[in-house]
Amino acid sequence: ALDGKKHVDLYTHKGLLTRIEGVTALAEWIGQDVSVVRSTIETYQREAQIGVDTWGKTSFRGVPNVDLDNETFYAGTVTPVLHYCMGGVTIDAEGNVLDREKKIIQGLHAAGEVSGGVHGNNRLGGNSLLECTVYGTIIGKKLPVKNRKTQSNTN
Repeated sequence: ALDGKKHVDLYTHKGLLTRIEGVTALAEWIGQDVSVVRSTIETYQREAQIGVDTWGKTSFRGVPNVDLDNETFYAGTVTPVLHYCMGGVTIDAEGNVLDREKKIIQGLHAAGEVSGGVHGNNRLGGNSLLECTVYGTIIGKKLPVKNRKTQSNTN
């Protein structure tokens, strides 16, 4: 789809996507029989024309052209990654880590993904950096600054 072109170009340049010409080359790239790939795509094309697929999907963007032998495909390997942790130690509004009885553990502070419960049941995208900045600032302002021991001030 044209609206994704800048992303496709970037990921192709970085080697994360491969440009593939035709359904036969696509089947080879993914290691699947071409008849299975062709049948799967043709089913998707039919369901897109109807407006709903087997699983209830109703939005179809970037449906391949009818001529699959001359279609351009982009393929890449998807690898699972950990994007954000929704959990961790419990903190209060001042960034103090709390024990199981919700009592402050003296001298222990947390900010960012190591802390849990800040967002409730769901985190809004983009809030992670804000969370780190806000709680990091709160904690940083309340902790005393100690002089660093160096060779010259220990003699």
